[in-house]
Amino acid sequence: MNITSQTMLYNFLAIFRYSELIKTLVGRDLQVRYKKSVLGYAWTWLDPLMTMFVFILVFDIILSIKVEHFPVYLLSGLIPWIFFSNSIGGSLNSIAGNATLIKRVYYPREIFPITITLGNLVNMFLSLLVLIPIILIYRIEINFNVLFLPISILFLFLITLGFTFFFSCLNVFFRDISYVVPFIIRLWFYLTPIFYVIEGRIPEHYLNIYMILNPLAVILALFRASLMGHSFPTIKYVCASFLICIFVLMVGYAFFKKNEDLMVKRI
Repeated sequence: MNITSQTMLYNFLAIFRYSELIKTLVGRDLQVRYKKSVLGYAWTWLDPLMTMFVFILVFDIILSIKVEHFPVYLLSGLIPWIFFSNSIGGSLNSIAGNATLIKRVYYPREIFPITITLGNLVNMFLSLLVLIPIILIYRIEINFNVLFLPISILFLFLITLGFTFFFSCLNVFFRDISYVVPFIIRLWFYLTPIFYVIEGRIPEHYLNIYMILNPLAVILALFRASLMGHSFPTIKYVCASFLICIFVLMVGYAFFKKNEDLMVKRI
């Protein structure tokens, strides 16, 4: 490990000294998000459920895209995706939006995208509770595969955090990023098997490339293997996904730290 890597690792681990501040900021963000909402935290269940009903109407009933246990299949893809997209979208203004606090007192600036990501992680855990009754309704047997669910959540968290570091910093210098990123996320949504299955849709000779270049497809496959008893993706896809998640985290964090001082001056 070279000096640069050691410095990055030290800086990243040093964030844990501010765990109480992070907890406070996460709690603040959650309270602000639902403060004037009549239903409050119930929206963590209603959001994926309403989206599920729309997709069932369009794809299952109107277009007749037949997927076994479609509501469970859909929700087990939508809930991780909502976490991913909301974290990245929310992080875009996490630095510029906290300019006053950043300039007044020194905190590790990476705390702010981390706070956004952790807040959405809490929402995702709450949203997963809505899956339990639906899984019971469809009589899907929960077995030891569910023990692998934390692995899929870890993969998802790592890649999401990497992107939040990168885009929260980049948006300070190029405000057009806040318009470009939603388009990228929307495109990525349709390229990821959230409401459809990839079997038979992607030619066999392109499947390896697709699964390796789209780690979210592997992550969702891990989710469904854990919750629905689907077969696990092959080990090469899992390893490739893990390496990509680590790579995105390292590159995003390195980019953030390299431009940190200039970023603070720009806000």
